[in-house]
Amino acid sequence: MTHMASLQDEFSIGSVLGLQSNVRIQYFNQMWMSVFTWCIFSSAIIYSTAAIIAFTTLRRHKLGRFYSVMILIMGLVIPLSLGLLSSGAIAFVYKHSNFSMVPIHAAMWGVGQTVIHAAVGFTRILATL
Repeated sequence: MTHMASLQDEFSIGSVLGLQSNVRIQYFNQMWMSVFTWCIFSSAIIYSTAAIIAFTTLRRHKLGRFYSVMILIMGLVIPLSLGLLSSGAIAFVYKHSNFSMVPIHAAMWGVGQTVIHAAVGFTRILATL
């Protein structure tokens, strides 16, 4: 039992964010939480950067300076709604396929969700429908 514990560390959000390769994520709630954590973490970075750029560019505009607040709100609403659902779907597929997940896979899924959400928002695909 001690030999197995030395090969595999305990699950924690810190180990997932630290991309520790000796952590295996096996349970649905851990997979869901791992992918969602990366989704919200990467979304916070991307949308905060966009909000800072918008604020510095539009700081002298009467109403434009508040556009950065809307960017920050969307940076939280999107991962808290779409990211939560799609992270659950990814975890569901992994769990029912009897796959275990490593932190780098959770990072790729979470950051990938953020990139797709940002690309749809940036290209305004939905506005053309």
